[in-house]
Amino acid sequence: MKALLLSGGEGTRLRPFTLTTPKPMLPVANVPLISRQFELLKKHNVDEVIVSVGYKAEYFKSCVAPLAEKAGLKIHLCVENTPLGTGGGLRNAYSLFRKAPSPFFVFNGDIISDLNLEKMLEIHKNAGACATIALVKVSNPSAYGLVLTDADMKIKKFIEKPKPEEIVTDAINAGVYVFSPEIFDAIPPDRPVSLERAVFPYLLESGKKFMGYVHYGYWIDAGTVEKYKKANFDMVKGGLLTGENTVLKEGVKTVGKAIIGENCSVGRGVLLQNSVILNNSVIKDGCIVSDSVIGNEVLIGNKSEIRGAAIADKSLINSYSLITGG
Repeated sequence: MKALLLSGGEGTRLRPFTLTTPKPMLPVANVPLISRQFELLKKHNVDEVIVSVGYKAEYFKSCVAPLAEKAGLKIHLCVENTPLGTGGGLRNAYSLFRKAPSPFFVFNGDIISDLNLEKMLEIHKNAGACATIALVKVSNPSAYGLVLTDADMKIKKFIEKPKPEEIVTDAINAGVYVFSPEIFDAIPPDRPVSLERAVFPYLLESGKKFMGYVHYGYWIDAGTVEKYKKANFDMVKGGLLTGENTVLKEGVKTVGKAIIGENCSVGRGVLLQNSVILNNSVIKDGCIVSDSVIGNEVLIGNKSEIRGAAIADKSLINSYSLITGG
């Protein structure tokens, strides 16, 4: 069975980190986000994955094949020469699906979940659906587009940016789909198209069978700095995770959770609180790093304080600096 990962976007909500690393390749608890998607797909009997890329395509070309091989998956890269959106990215991969008449999965590139994909596929097939959307229930649905279903879980309506009086459900689009091959008939080729704003309304208007599947397990959209931090913390059972060849010197203390990548050095008496440090970074003696994400190859000088900040790759922070987030 096949799956498509929509990984072509610039990841603007995760800047500055996506200025150098495409979002799906960012580590989540020291494992690339895309590898966590590979693991879920392999668990549910997917054996072939197409990764739709555009932004920083060369980065994917150099890194993604070994990750897929490690997961036991056959991999294809489908390159967008210009940004095509979620629907256009799917349509651009048509040549890799046209000989396979079976349904397939599609994932947004920033989703981490423990979805029961086989159950979702079963519901899709039993309904004879053109499309099935995974739904999750959230406590504040006003921040998302709402998805209304009937008693049989057929999709009835989408409400984008709902007003308070329009919030009649707490179910939102989880960014994971099952599509039958007929979906390609609904997407014009060679131009930008949005699944959410163009294709899905068209399916409703044309009377296509369009189903929802509610997922009650783990799910996160790791596409912002705050959600990226949370995704990292969610993956760690204890308080501290360190990567290979990372050295913590005498007196390092952690409060809450601290995730440190590979080849890092953390100096004497450093306090790390609810923070993520990526690879090859150095934190000198006496620093405080709290509620922050520190990028790759960052050097933080002695007795500096970093609070609530997102520090870009290759940053040099002089000793005794104070940096706080907005």
